[in-house]
Amino acid sequence: MRSTRVMLFAVVGVLTALVLAACGSSSESGSSSSATGNGASVVTPAGYQSSVDESLSGKRGGTLEVLQEADFEHLDPGVTYFALDYTVVFATQRPLYSNEPNSNEPIPDIAAGKPEVSADNKTITVHLKEGIHFSPPVNREVVAQDVAYAIERGANPNVANPYIQTYFSSIEGMPKAEGGPIKGIETPNKHEIVFHLTEPKGFFVAEALCLPLTAAVPKEYAEKFDKSKPSAYTNYQVATGPYMLKNNAEGKVLGIGYVPGKSATLVRNPNWNAKTDFRPAYLNEIKIHLGGTQAVIDRQVLEGKSVVQNEPVVQSAVKLAAEHYKSQLDLSPGAGNRYITLNNKVPPFNNLDLRKAVYAAVDRAALDRERGGTLVTNVATHFIYPTIPGFEQSGGLAGPKVDYNEHPEGNMAVAEKYMKLAGYPSGKYTGTKTVQVVGASSAPEKEDAEIVNQTLKNLGFNTKLTLVEISTMYAKYCDAPKEEIEVCPTVGWIADFADPQTVLKPTFDGNSIVSTGNVNQGQVNIPKINEAMAAAELIKGKEEREKAWGKIDEELIENAVAIPYDWEKSPRLAASNVHGVAMLWNEGSWDYSFTSLK
Repeated sequence: MRSTRVMLFAVVGVLTALVLAACGSSSESGSSSSATGNGASVVTPAGYQSSVDESLSGKRGGTLEVLQEADFEHLDPGVTYFALDYTVVFATQRPLYSNEPNSNEPIPDIAAGKPEVSADNKTITVHLKEGIHFSPPVNREVVAQDVAYAIERGANPNVANPYIQTYFSSIEGMPKAEGGPIKGIETPNKHEIVFHLTEPKGFFVAEALCLPLTAAVPKEYAEKFDKSKPSAYTNYQVATGPYMLKNNAEGKVLGIGYVPGKSATLVRNPNWNAKTDFRPAYLNEIKIHLGGTQAVIDRQVLEGKSVVQNEPVVQSAVKLAAEHYKSQLDLSPGAGNRYITLNNKVPPFNNLDLRKAVYAAVDRAALDRERGGTLVTNVATHFIYPTIPGFEQSGGLAGPKVDYNEHPEGNMAVAEKYMKLAGYPSGKYTGTKTVQVVGASSAPEKEDAEIVNQTLKNLGFNTKLTLVEISTMYAKYCDAPKEEIEVCPTVGWIADFADPQTVLKPTFDGNSIVSTGNVNQGQVNIPKINEAMAAAELIKGKEEREKAWGKIDEELIENAVAIPYDWEKSPRLAASNVHGVAMLWNEGSWDYSFTSLK
């Protein structure tokens, strides 16, 4: 999920913020920073510059209430890959490296310093801090073997981490790993871990060490849960961060700290050592209430006390907040992209001209208006979004110059041209296939899905529109290749860290398709593009990488693999007595480890 910036967006009543990198950027990619509208102080390790105004200090204590319409998808750090899940996981778990909320430059978390990459770019050495402990009931100190097990279990089919092969396949033994020891992961002592690679990708793998897969997991405790399919560790997980999901004496979280569909409760980790962490962790408790309707939630937050919401705000609430509650609105520029996936693998959209026809017909500007218009969006013309390296090389704001991409409001004449090229002389689809369209039931995703569904009908398609809760949309339908969903109109992506590879490879490389948690929802598998990505992975220089990945972005548009429509400026709301600090690298979600009450 993330990025590095090349432009800023105007924000009404809020200080603009630079950022975005779920993990961060290399020194070659540059960095940027800012303060959010509500702000808080940041404690950083020696030698690292805080990106948040130190005068905006937080107040310790109190309980924060969170109103959240959608449920979580996965709270196990070994499998989590969803923005909402990250809000809890990064408050309870500590990877090797993490981001400050307002920075795209990763800093040491469990690690004691920067990763050491060998001259041949094939060995990475990381030293760990001492004095970090697991929460009850494990209680002991975190050691290097816990990080090794965390990564190893990601390859266990019972855990099935969705990005492990995407970012860590160059670790020796990883491609065939199934949960046991991996040859390329060595722990010379309890505070040192070494990664041996089969390819010269050390600089890139080092960047990926900020992903939650590297959050320590105690083998002697978790192994029994990992024998279940799927792993039951999420229901008994322990924490290393300042907070933990509330549990009982046996460590059980399910039904106590997490009640699916109803609530999640974060309490202080009694074993957390503040001296080892850059997080201030002001709050005593975070109570997350699941369910409700987003429009109602937004209003309750604006008028409430000690409460926030952590999902995109509905259009009417954005307008209301911008006009009357400016200090309670935070807008995170460069918050990722959104696009319509068309299943490239199965009929009817395995036909390139048919995909181009739908691309031409969709009113992308209307889709953006449903999300709040220009205050919170820009109409997308390709997949690498503003602030990500390679954005300008793939066409900048205008995007690649192809006729089906040049009419944000849609153009039926261009659409009919491609319908005819696809073999439908009338300019309308006359096939018998019923197209499945699966979207989210909450606003504004619901409205966007309905617009896309109507566009397909206008082109002659018979459709079946299914609207479900957003985590269900991903887990059960759009992220499950076996379901062969033809159209998912409201998927989105945030770069995993500040590199264009993290925007394009997981989502459009045929080699990234996995059976569960699949984020290449359109099952895009074009050999020429796969080969170009493999070559671009090995490029180290900043300018060369930007050029190579920008060209790949252009080729994806030329193949109409999906239809980009939104470059996000993600809005979040907080009550007037909340000092909210946004995880700008994570769609602008509120960071529970930095947010405080006034």
